[in-house]
Amino acid sequence: MSNRLTDAICTVMDAQEITDGAFATPVPGLRLLRVHGCVPPRHMGYRPSLCVVAQGAKEMLIGDTTVTYSDMQCLVVTIEAPVLSQIVSGSLERPFVGCTLALDSDILFDVASRLDDTPARGASDFGMTVADLDDRITASLIRLMEIVDQPDAIDILYPGVMREIAYWLLTGPAGRNVARMVLPDGPSQKIVRAIHHMRDHFDSPLSVAELAETAGMSPSSFHQHFKAMTSMPPLQYQKHLRLLEARRRMLTDGEKAGAAAFSVGYESVSQFSREYARMFGAPPRRETQAARAVASPAAVA
Repeated sequence: MSNRLTDAICTVMDAQEITDGAFATPVPGLRLLRVHGCVPPRHMGYRPSLCVVAQGAKEMLIGDTTVTYSDMQCLVVTIEAPVLSQIVSGSLERPFVGCTLALDSDILFDVASRLDDTPARGASDFGMTVADLDDRITASLIRLMEIVDQPDAIDILYPGVMREIAYWLLTGPAGRNVARMVLPDGPSQKIVRAIHHMRDHFDSPLSVAELAETAGMSPSSFHQHFKAMTSMPPLQYQKHLRLLEARRRMLTDGEKAGAAAFSVGYESVSQFSREYARMFGAPPRRETQAARAVASPAAVA
């Protein structure tokens, strides 16, 4: 049985004549996805966003933590992280249908600062929260889809609808994590500073002590909070960033494996090849050839 959100997404996809794949809408940060089948695991980087499954199911591995969400559930992502993502339920008869909406940090901060109390809901430090999709958030997402083909309406109405979504997220199951993502001076903001530093200097040797200093924390406290939020140690996180960037360079820029390895900070091509094969399941050349052969917009989560 279908639902209003599935119908709204499929209506937009049909209008775009996209049977299988993703559509980056003109609404800021809103992407729609419909796939008539399952999609094998793919490594990708997630940024703070609201990820929604209207129909079907997705599974993600971040560090040593597996996250699954399905029909009319959402994943609230409040930390940048490299993940292994796959669509595990989708078929010709009942396709996977979903959407992602980038979280607007300025709007979230403004709404969070107006609340009388800091949101208390959300017991875990982990930067990803699965919850049943709130009917009010569903209604807001549908209103965004109704203005996809109306540029003037997008400029005027998007901020208000995003404020609604921000409010319901801040007062929902992921409220504490969403608030900590934007409110200053807490451990989350300190970890975010370190992650931005890693992202900007992923090709340079970095130590936990240096990252802890960037975050303004002791090395032991930094390591503890970083692993709690991302489910992986800092240096493993950096390695994943490097390998994802190397893969992007080989796939999109056509770089050879050796050049890509050196460009992301590896000093040994053999070490790069070993770690690449461990992460992606095949040596760089073979894996990138296969990825080019099967490349599809459906890979976008």
